[in-house]
Amino acid sequence: MKLVELHLLQSFPVTCLNRDDVGSPKSAIFGGIPRARVSSQCWKRAIRQAAKDLSEERCLPRFQGIRTTRIAEIVEKKLAERLKNEKQIKPVADIVVNRIASSKNDETAVLLYMSPKQAEQLAVAISEIPSEELDKIIATEAKKRKKKGKEDSLDKALKCLKTPPEDAADIAIFGRMVASDPGLTLEGAGMFSHALSTHEVANEIDFFSAVDDLQPREEAGAGHIGTLEFNSACYYRYVGLNWDLLSDKDHLGTLSEADRKAILSVFLQAAIQAVPQARKNSMFGHSLPSVVLGLVRDGQPLSLMNAFEKPVRAGHDGYITRSREQLEQHYAFLNNAFSLNPSVEVWLILDHSQKNPPNVGTLVNTLDDFIKQLLEGLQ
Repeated sequence: MKLVELHLLQSFPVTCLNRDDVGSPKSAIFGGIPRARVSSQCWKRAIRQAAKDLSEERCLPRFQGIRTTRIAEIVEKKLAERLKNEKQIKPVADIVVNRIASSKNDETAVLLYMSPKQAEQLAVAISEIPSEELDKIIATEAKKRKKKGKEDSLDKALKCLKTPPEDAADIAIFGRMVASDPGLTLEGAGMFSHALSTHEVANEIDFFSAVDDLQPREEAGAGHIGTLEFNSACYYRYVGLNWDLLSDKDHLGTLSEADRKAILSVFLQAAIQAVPQARKNSMFGHSLPSVVLGLVRDGQPLSLMNAFEKPVRAGHDGYITRSREQLEQHYAFLNNAFSLNPSVEVWLILDHSQKNPPNVGTLVNTLDDFIKQLLEGLQ
């Protein structure tokens, strides 16, 4: 397995990047002590959105996947461009979506992941089915759902969703789960850890009040009071990509290697720069990573979180420098003990600890150089 891996250290001030069901910052116990946590799902969404924006900026609209319960709207719109019989459009769209996942009131019970070109390919495949056959499918669908019959032309048309087209790089990387139709499930080439703090963290409570601008002067007190929780932490997070899987025929194998590398470049930049948007205006936690270790190697994916099983203790120099030291020591130990032998081992260090260069790998000064070295390692 050819892997491209990122190991990131990222420090945030007062934030609530990812909330639980009661509005508190998510947490976890690791090494016997409480840590701040940001779920992989939360950060993946931020990366997906950042990758879409970056690809459009580069005139490379590859990250166009849409995750929604309203997939019927997309299918119906594409069918309207292809089917001559207008009376067939909505019934066929409803049947298609119900065969992928059960739906009610034009919404599916689960989120479905599809790109505009996939919906267009599906509409083209359906438009090639004779009109009288579509009428028959519409008339007999209720019976087919009660008792599964033989595969029909609509089932065959749905198979075109298996292979991501050129605008669905995000589906190839993040994957698609369709429990009701395993044939449409696609294993994502990307791997993402939950981000955990490198040190012990206890959530704090912020008491706030708001003034009523029209409150009479003789009345004292706030117009509204409340509380919310926050924390501050230095996180370790892992992002990996299985280059071999991304390059196979079920993912992006139909694209040229240059196109796949352009997609990887967008993904790596998004993975490094994206930040969850929770309370982005009231707390503004948009901090970039201070340390990124990038690897290209063969083997199995490997987290370096155990570098912090014994939590970092802050001194006057904060958490970043000491976290980087523990990360470097742990990686050097694993590299030697298990012969990881990466073909590329590059560091991007963006804080004062850069004055003390790492003992292993190559140090670069810019994100462009960092990504360039990783891409060159895939030759």
